[in-house]
This record gives sequence, structure tokens and C-alpha cells, in this order.
Amino acid sequence: MRRNRGNSIYLLLLFAVLLLAGCSSKKQIARSSVADDGAALSGLVAESPSMRTGHSSISANTRLSVDIDGKTVSAGGTLRIKKGEGVQLGITAFGLMEVACLEFLPANMRVINKVGKEYSELPYADVVFLQKTGIDYGLFESLFLNRMFSPDGRPVAECLNTMDIEAVGDSVRVSTKEHKGVVYHFLFDKLTANLVRSEGVYHNGAKVVCSYQDFEELDSVPFPRTMSLSLEGAGKNLSLLLKMSKVSASEFDFSPRKVSSGYKREEALDLLKSLE
Repeated sequence: MRRNRGNSIYLLLLFAVLLLAGCSSKKQIARSSVADDGAALSGLVAESPSMRTGHSSISANTRLSVDIDGKTVSAGGTLRIKKGEGVQLGITAFGLMEVACLEFLPANMRVINKVGKEYSELPYADVVFLQKTGIDYGLFESLFLNRMFSPDGRPVAECLNTMDIEAVGDSVRVSTKEHKGVVYHFLFDKLTANLVRSEGVYHNGAKVVCSYQDFEELDSVPFPRTMSLSLEGAGKNLSLLLKMSKVSASEFDFSPRKVSSGYKREEALDLLKSLE
């Protein structure tokens, strides 16, 4: 059990580092080929499922795998997202009992080790890298919800006309203006208009790529069942694969995991403070 516990915490910490250090069977909708003129490309992006109001709640079973320099750790778990309230990624042992949980909340993130009765908590305001690049909870939520976002926090519809839009093969690429040393690129499939790739290029030379696959209808809106993250240019080869099943958009009441007085506070997430 100690080994399972260690793998679960290791998995969650790697997941957190991967997101913070850098910071998607396709079902096609009926659409004819899009012309490569600016108006047509802008229209495709504006009509993309990623630009709709979308789902406010997502829950799913997951299979999470993290690879660091060829060494892989995998575990089953659950994913719960409530727009504006939080993202919870639970890790289970033997597919039955939750042994650890990673939470992205509007003001902070937490890792909870239920077996060892330990937890670590870190406000985003304490991470230098996040303050320098303007990254906040909204970006993490957008990645999980397969949403395009604006690095300055404005609604995308308001600033889409300030972004660069071009055809790249069978895709349409949208590039943001540099904001606090960061440029984001979003790749949309020409045929389906689905957002299939989000990429952030950061001032420190690192690049995070988030790819989406296996889109299926979820309440009449395409949503990916597979999400992969990779970190390049940070001295190590890091990648993450998140496969989802039994995905639901049914509403639920969200609440952060409770940490009782018997839990000990650890400093596991404090290593992220030094990221620049």
C-alpha cells in the first residue's frame, strides 16, 4: 500500500509541475471545406464548439499516465469540473478507494494524500512564474474544458479580431499577441471546427502542448475523451495522457475535499514557488 500511495502522490505532483511549468474515434460534423480567406477562417473559429457557452459541469472516470524521461506511472481515478468553482482529479487504488486528490481551485491548488493523512496547499499568488506570465485558475479550467482562452483574461469573442488567423494544411491556427512574455497558438480542425491543440510558448524557452482527441457528442456539443500534455525545452521530457470514460455533463454540487484536523500539512508543492 505504501508503494501505491507513493506512486499516487508522485503522479499528482508531476501533473501539477507539468501544468505550472508550461502554463487535447473523432466524430465529424457536417461541414464543407473552408476557404483559406481571412473571413472564412475567422468564421470557422467563431463557430467552433470551443467558443460556445459549453458545459458548466463535467464528471468522468479517468486513466492517467505520466512519463518522465521514459519512466511511466499510471493510475485510475475520477475527474470533476465545475466551471468557476474548481477542478478535482482523484486517484484511486484498485479502482475502488480514492487515495489522493489534486484540486485546482480559484485561488489555490492542493494535493491531498488520504492514506498518509497529509496535504499540501499553494496559492497561485505565491508562484513567481504564474505572476510573471499572468496564468491563473481560468487557464487550467479552459485546458480541461477544451476551451480557447485569451491570455489577458478577456472573453475570446472580444479580442479574436486582434489575433493572427491562418490556414495550416487541414487546420486553422490562431495565435495570440505576446502577453507577459507568452504566446499561445490554438489549432482547429477545418472539417469539424474542434479545438485539437493548444500550445503555449513561454519566456523561459519552455513549450507546453495540449492535444485533444476522440471527440464524441456530449449534450450535443463535441467533447474530447483523450487529452495529452507534453512539456518541451525544460531540461526533461515530460508527458501526460488522460483518458476519460463515462463522461457526463450532469450538474452537481461542487465542494473542495475536506481536510480534517488530523491531517498534517506538508510542503510538497512549495517547490513550485521557485519556478520562473
